Amino acid sequence: MDLQKFTLKAQEAITGAQTTAIEYGHLEADGEHLLLALLEQSEGLAPRLFQKLDVSVGSFIRRVRQELAGLPKVSGPGVEPGKVYVTKRLNQLLLKAQEEAGKMKDEYVSVEHLLLAFLDEGIKTPAGKIFKEFHMSRDKFLNGLSTVRGNQRVTSADPEASYEALQKYGRE
Repeated sequence: MDLQKFTLKAQEAITGAQTTAIEYGHLEADGEHLLLALLEQSEGLAPRLFQKLDVSVGSFIRRVRQELAGLPKVSGPGVEPGKVYVTKRLNQLLLKAQEEAGKMKDEYVSVEHLLLAFLDEGIKTPAGKIFKEFHMSRDKFLNGLSTVRGNQRVTSADPEASYEALQKYGRE
């Protein structure tokens, strides 16, 4: 997997997932760590999309944090500080996001592709259950995405900056 084919915000979220795992005392970064990193990005696409879908970002974040707090923590001798492994599931999510980018004919894997990968997991994962609790489906997400992204393709490492540019800076 070539992380250079991920947008800056997607790369930032992957790094953030590892940081979150360390903060929680987890040996592995998993999907929920990535989901939290996506939702907590300043100027991030995920919070904007959730707002468009009338989903409380704060409530969603609290629910993800609650899930992470319930995972086992590891400490003591034998634990290498700052060393975090990536779970098989997280790798699969990243691969699924790459597939989503391909389906959308995008050149880079972006935040929306990562969120679509989560939505495709269904309710068999903690993240999937949280999405269901907040009544978020793939169709609802895609509808919201189209209002933010329009018909733009992801052709740069920083596409999120151009989404909704007209709404942000006025129409002329």
